[in-house]
Amino acid sequence: MNLAVKPYIPNPLRCFKCQRFGHSKLACRGTLACARCGEKNHDSLQCTAQEKCANCKGNHTSYSRSCPSWQFEKEVISVKIKQQISYPEARKIVKAQTPTGGTSYSSAIKQSVIAKVRQINPTDTMNDSTTSEETLKTFKNMHLVSDIPSSSTIQTEQPDSNTTPDLISDSQDTPDFKTVEKKDLKNHLKLQLKTKVN
Repeated sequence: MNLAVKPYIPNPLRCFKCQRFGHSKLACRGTLACARCGEKNHDSLQCTAQEKCANCKGNHTSYSRSCPSWQFEKEVISVKIKQQISYPEARKIVKAQTPTGGTSYSSAIKQSVIAKVRQINPTDTMNDSTTSEETLKTFKNMHLVSDIPSSSTIQTEQPDSNTTPDLISDSQDTPDFKTVEKKDLKNHLKLQLKTKVN
């Protein structure tokens, strides 16, 4: 007879008084918290408030198994038993493996794109009412052009307040590149072709 034996991994110990993990009601030094809404100083027996976890502040009860805090504690106990190490060591291992809730790669790129648009076009009034979607649309309509010869006859000086420039120069960061809007790029290339033909 051949049987596979798996180690028993208990559920995390949750206090029925303060709703925190790692101790029981008998050893609790915390204040009474509701298991349903997470509020202090009332019991969960008569509570009808909206669900809110006392541990992670999520929209579920404190005893829910979908709680990220519960799942973290369960993983800590699992590592502790499987690797036969102490609770603090297991907690350090799991914490190192768990991704921190910080800035994702896509949001970091999005923020740098918005910052670049504001750097390229600082004359625009981009106040708090300007959404990031509008800013990204602005960025998508602009292109960096490196093949424009420096001897071209494009206006790069500050224009009058009534006219708009054909080309905006951004020589602070990249002296070889100039920022052009799509319409201006087409007009510039047509002008360049005409001057080469003549």
